[in-house]
Amino acid sequence: MRKILIALIAAILLVISGCSAPVSDTKHQNNEDVAQKEIQQESEKKDLELPLSGKIVCIDAGHGINSYNKQEPIAPNSSQTKIAFASGTRGKNQTEEELNLSVAKKLEKKLNELGADVHMTRTTHESDMTNIDRAEFANKINADISVKIHADGIENSSVHGVSMLVPSNQYINNQELCNTSRRAGEIILNEVVKTTGANNRGVVLRSDLTGFNWTKVPIVLLEMGFMTNPEEDANMETDIYQDKIVEGIAQGLILFFEKQ
Repeated sequence: MRKILIALIAAILLVISGCSAPVSDTKHQNNEDVAQKEIQQESEKKDLELPLSGKIVCIDAGHGINSYNKQEPIAPNSSQTKIAFASGTRGKNQTEEELNLSVAKKLEKKLNELGADVHMTRTTHESDMTNIDRAEFANKINADISVKIHADGIENSSVHGVSMLVPSNQYINNQELCNTSRRAGEIILNEVVKTTGANNRGVVLRSDLTGFNWTKVPIVLLEMGFMTNPEEDANMETDIYQDKIVEGIAQGLILFFEKQ
């Protein structure tokens, strides 16, 4: 009888022990789930606090290396054509293509840190995207804005300064799009001038740029400075000055979206 009683007690203890372990494991798993959910919520909260969170930005580093020679329509339903691939200007130690890409990559990093969803038309020196391709790339991702990065060149080496090109409504049948692009251009240009101290050459409306005429999203083109001006060219070679340009563009975008 005693042996039976001991066996019964042992069986009961075994059952209790077997039942209690899963409860502990379940509790532990629940705690892990709660902790993971809190981390996710905190991350989402942090993302929402970033100034460019939820904004889709297309960065188009102007030009690129390729061997193509072709023309493309300057605007939809236009018989006028323009070269699809232009080489750009150059400075003492770098081409415009190289400068544009360097600044564009820095801008990509900065805007990502500010929460933007950034898309680049090119990340290498080689590119087979025409001006129409670049516009349609931004259209396809439904960008909140497309920022084209360029530099200037002219025979007169004394000319210097930064300017902003924006589309006119000659080929674009969307006045609000043109107005929005101009507002963005004015704000970004002012901020770049603040951070760099460069000469402000103002906002210029252009109807002859293919990349503008095919756009369906707000678009601006920053001319960072003149590579044909020795002093400005030397500045634009440095990381310090490029970072100032990037900071100005980023602050301009923040202000632009705040005012939208």
